[in-house]
Amino acid sequence: MDTIALRQILYRSQAVGQPNVSEILAASKRNNGLDGITGLLLYDGNVFLQVLEGPENSVAAAFGRIRADRRHEEIEVISDGTIGEREFGYWSMELRNDVEPSDDAMWRLRRRLEQFRPDLYHHFFASFDQK
Repeated sequence: MDTIALRQILYRSQAVGQPNVSEILAASKRNNGLDGITGLLLYDGNVFLQVLEGPENSVAAAFGRIRADRRHEEIEVISDGTIGEREFGYWSMELRNDVEPSDDAMWRLRRRLEQFRPDLYHHFFASFDQK
């Protein structure tokens, strides 16, 4: 039985204006669920930080759409590679939004924190832990 190669991309970008993050999250959950993509999105009011993981072709197509999205600019790929297994379970997308913090969202993210690689922990939680 052939296994599907999983790709994971972690990137950072600069927001343009004040994008509707709830709208972005809803579209991400819908589209990523259909494409088998999981991940996490952080938005601090200025910067997006996102990790996407899933089948190679699906992640490539999603990242192509992200690159074309005018709600952000200055996209910087932090890491891009093949992974052996998902780190974000079956989250079609989860949000950490520092502009509109949610105790429930933070509780869910902290529960997953124990399973993150140190570099993902650093990018998504280091600034939170210093507050």
